[in-house]
Amino acid sequence: MNKKVFFTILSSVGILLAGGIALATYTVGRADTVSEDFQMEKNTLVKYYGKDETCVIPESTKKIASAAFEGNDSVKKIVIPKGVEEIGYNAFAEMSSLERVIIPDNVTKLGASAFANCENLKEVYIGASLCEIGSCPFAGCESLTDLEVSDNNKYLTSIDNILYSADRTVLYEMVPSREKNFYVFPDSVSAISPYAFWGCDNLEHTIVSDSVKVIPPYAFSGAHNLKSVTLSFNTQEISLKAFENCEKLEQVYIPDSVTFISDSAFDGCPKVSLYVSALSQGEKYAQNKELNTIYEPKYDLNLASVLRNEYAADASEKRNEAAKEEEEIYFDISKDDSLGAAIVVNNEAVVLMDPYKIQIQKNASSDNNEAETDFNAILTSNMDNNIIPENLFYLKSDLTEISIPENTKYIGKFAFSRTGLKKVVIPEGVRSVGFGAFYHCDDLSEVIIPDSVTEIEPQAFEKTAWMEEWYKNGESDYLIVGDGILIAYKGKKEDYVKPENVKSVSCDID
Repeated sequence: MNKKVFFTILSSVGILLAGGIALATYTVGRADTVSEDFQMEKNTLVKYYGKDETCVIPESTKKIASAAFEGNDSVKKIVIPKGVEEIGYNAFAEMSSLERVIIPDNVTKLGASAFANCENLKEVYIGASLCEIGSCPFAGCESLTDLEVSDNNKYLTSIDNILYSADRTVLYEMVPSREKNFYVFPDSVSAISPYAFWGCDNLEHTIVSDSVKVIPPYAFSGAHNLKSVTLSFNTQEISLKAFENCEKLEQVYIPDSVTFISDSAFDGCPKVSLYVSALSQGEKYAQNKELNTIYEPKYDLNLASVLRNEYAADASEKRNEAAKEEEEIYFDISKDDSLGAAIVVNNEAVVLMDPYKIQIQKNASSDNNEAETDFNAILTSNMDNNIIPENLFYLKSDLTEISIPENTKYIGKFAFSRTGLKKVVIPEGVRSVGFGAFYHCDDLSEVIIPDSVTEIEPQAFEKTAWMEEWYKNGESDYLIVGDGILIAYKGKKEDYVKPENVKSVSCDID
């Protein structure tokens, strides 16, 4: 036992004997004798000093303290007793030889970085009661390919080496060993833990779900090969050092909904360009921070989805090929002009058709209305309480026509933003049009707004052909629509006088 360890135990035990220093042997719990390798304080394991390849923690232990095993390079396997309820911060961090861990059913709390940088840790099983998790418990675990959560755990789940809350509303951590270079957030995810993607060097492209409003501190920090990130139109805040040291990050789509970006959000990102729209908070931020801005994407905003689909198709093809090798006997009828082949699978005949050779006759008139019918069906099926949801058709450039239902009361924020709409007829009965509802609909040249509309939020029709035409050729300096709503003013600010028929103002004239 070296001096460092010797004096640590001495200070904890406080036993000094004449003629030498003696180490206390603890008797705890069921009067079990605990080896001097374990420094205990009542039922808390404070420190382990042993060098055994397999470490059996004393049965009496209720809590494993912070850094109890940190830096131990001898232990390959740890046996955690059933009575343990809490594992502290960094408890097993930096254990270079650790390979396998079972977290028993009684453990309810796992501290931040509990297993951080255990580079040879391959398997982790999480028991039924774990419900409280600190940040990035498995950060730096580059060999961890098997992260399993008990089927009886009502709080957590692990899917594709990603740890979520059981209802998949919280994303706790992506394990660094996950091989896929893409990740599309499930729609259910509304919260991300700090450091959730720390050290995920395989990740290159990701799309954040519409439910996420805040990118928390350090969320993607240290994801060294991350190249593109697409945020949703519900994102409002990018917190401090959210993308710190993402050295290969080239494109982050910053939607107009973002109102706050931390000064340190992109520290250590020398290649980053912010894909923004003009006059947005993203553009202002980039200018203030002297970051590059782009107005056309370098990477497709849906690239992560494309890669996911390609991966799924490839995996399916590989499974099919494997199944053919094992089970199928082919009777080849294929010719250049044939539509498929007949096979026998488990003594049953199956005919496979080549979809690329099949011609389907369609009614010509249905083809002409297909896009309109589809978008109108999507619109009506997504409406609730006569409200068109926020962001419903955002970036749907192939949407050129729409029929807004007669019973509509409110058009949500960015509902039709950046679509290909050419004409909009807002029906009588609509009361309010949300922020940026038709923002940047570049081809929108005709807009009809009834008197029933009493509120139009800012930017609702900015960057449309209709507004641009008014700015160039409108006879009046005031654009007043609906029930006396001033949505634009093009005169000099010092000359502005509120017209008598204006009941509300939705543009910036200060």
